Parts: sequence; structure tokens; C-alpha cells
Amino acid sequence: MHLKTKLTIAGYSNIYKGIREASIKKGVIELVFTNDGKIITQASLSADKVSFYKTLVKTQEKISLLCNRHSINEQELDYDKNKLSKAQEIFYKLSFLRKILFQVFVPIQWVITYRLKNERKWHKLIPHSSVFQADTFVIYKDEKYYIFYEELKFKDYHGYLIVGELDIKNNVLINKKVILEQDYHLSYPNVFEENGIYYMIPESAQAGSIDLYECTSFPYSWQKKQTLIDNICAVDTTPLKTNDAWYLFTSEKLKGAGGNEELTIYKSTHLFNKPFKKLYKNPVVTDVTNARMGGHFIKKDGEIFRVSQNCGKRYGHQVNINKILQLEGGYKEELVKTLKPSFGVLGFHTYNQDHELIVGDMEIARFDWYSLKRFFWERIMKKIFCK
Repeated sequence: MHLKTKLTIAGYSNIYKGIREASIKKGVIELVFTNDGKIITQASLSADKVSFYKTLVKTQEKISLLCNRHSINEQELDYDKNKLSKAQEIFYKLSFLRKILFQVFVPIQWVITYRLKNERKWHKLIPHSSVFQADTFVIYKDEKYYIFYEELKFKDYHGYLIVGELDIKNNVLINKKVILEQDYHLSYPNVFEENGIYYMIPESAQAGSIDLYECTSFPYSWQKKQTLIDNICAVDTTPLKTNDAWYLFTSEKLKGAGGNEELTIYKSTHLFNKPFKKLYKNPVVTDVTNARMGGHFIKKDGEIFRVSQNCGKRYGHQVNINKILQLEGGYKEELVKTLKPSFGVLGFHTYNQDHELIVGDMEIARFDWYSLKRFFWERIMKKIFCK
């Protein structure tokens, strides 16, 4: 007996006139495929900030992707639909209006933040309004803290990588220098040590590869050592060495899956000499609130913790700490802690530590004259004059 696969779209539905395939709750669309009550697969994605139409397109692309992965006949799907009351529908549309107003009128900036392990207060390093600084990593060496981060100029949105020494006493970065700049966007300067040598895997999705760089003179001189994975559009790749093997946790961009929605694991028995291959055919996490990496793995008392981003409400909204329960033979993890933005902060999306220092980044609203002028040009004038 053939049983139709049922798709439940949790939360709000009946949003679009004449179309009933999308539903949204708190900005997150949840999809659950079942057959005879048994879950086949499930996933979530975030709603577009300002467009009902784009939200619908994203949802339908996600459904098609999942059907293709799990050999589900999309035409035979049985949709389980909820219905909004008129009051709920008005509330939902007002929430989208609020997002539109926020997107148009609130200038935002990512800034570096840090604190010592025995402190609770985060200290911000606020740069000039013309740039943002994010994706912070820290290395403690020779009794100094070196902060590696992405800097991006708002005028061209082209990211490059910088390192500087943290002067905690004066709350400033000193001896700053650009260490890597390409003709494509770079971010997430993931620096780690192996056999006394420092390496880095930056985010280089625009180049279509995951590349490994070697430090030839710490911390300022770097050269490309090799490409670990080619022909891939992936973000925030993070290595994990355990049990005599190397694992790369990354989020691939595909039709039906943005860079925030899924987590895929690649494995190799050697960082340099053996190819990396997918550990599992399908992504191990398909949840926009917990998929994308947000920093180095944390090893403590024989356990491994994965740092991830919650991009449900917005990109880089907050950080999750997940304990890895099982890596091989079926990936399993559990959420153990959530690091939410502090009062007045809009986002918090990387978390790293070394020695006694914890570093991160925060998204703040900035209403100085430069930011307002820059934001007005980007959000309004460019759309009118720059087609």
C-alpha cells in the first residue's frame, strides 16, 4: 500500500492570497516530512525580511531540494495547512512592516567585542563608521593576544583580513595590519595551530573553494598552502581534529539552501595529503537556528562543543553552544547554552577563546552623521540611480 508523504508547515499559514504552501512563525519556517506518522526529514529556514514573495520562493525551493534528496514525489505531497485568524494575519503583516522600517532606517555596524574569563562585561572596540569589523578569532602567543578579524568597507562591501594586538589596558588594537586581501570577498579568519605551525581557513565562498593558508612569520605573513575542497560555495568552514582524523564543518550554498540553513561535514585522515570527502550524504543539521558555524570547537573535560549561529530572527542574531554526542555513525548533538545579545545589541555571531580571553562581535545601531548619510545612500539613492 502506497502512503502519501505528508508535509507539515508549522506555524502561521494562509499568508498569501490564493497560495497556501508557506507558513511562518517568529520569522522561521519549519518543514516536517512524514510518512505514516514517521518523520522522513525536517528542516527550517528564515523568512525574507521584507518580501512575502521571496519568502514563498525560498520555501518552495527548500521543499523541492528536500524532495530530491529523499526521493519524494513533490507532486504527491499532502500539505497539512493551518489557518490564521484575521487578527493573527494583521499582526503578522505588521511584523513584516516593522522589519521593512528597520531595514530602511536603522544603520547597523558590526564591532569587535571581548572580555576576560573572570569578567561578565563585554568591552567593545568601535571602529570608524565607514567600516565594520567582525568574525573575531584570538591567538595567545608570547604573552600577547592577537585578534584576527574581517574588516569590510561599506563603500564596496569587499571583506579583507586583519590582525592586531589587543591592548587591554587602553581598550584598543595596536600594530594592526592587513594579512590577506584578494579580488574576492574574505571573512572568518579561522586561525589554528598544528605541530607548532599556524594555519588559517578563511571564508572564500566567492572563490568557489575552501583554501588553507600557512603562516610563514607570525602573525603578519601568510601564504596559500593548498585548496582543501574545490568547486564548492561554502561559508565559515571550521576544522576539528579528533580520533586521528580531520573534519571540516561547513555550510554550503545551494538552490534551496542559503549559507545559514545547513551544516555538512567533510572528513580526511590527513590535513594535507588526503582528500576531504563528505562524511554523510546529506547535511547533519538543517535548521536555520543552529546550523552555521560561529567559531572554533571547544574541548573541555574530554567533551567537544560546537559553536553555532542562530540566524532565525536575523543573520547572526545569537550564538549557540552544542555538545557533540556522536560524530561517526550518525551525527548527534544537543544544545547546552545560548549566548544572547546584551541590551542595546542587535546581533552576536562569533565566539572564540584562548588562554584567559574570550572574543566575539556585536551588531549595533549607529546614528552618527556619517552612518546616516551612508545608509541613506545605500538603502534609497542606489536603488533609484544605480540600476
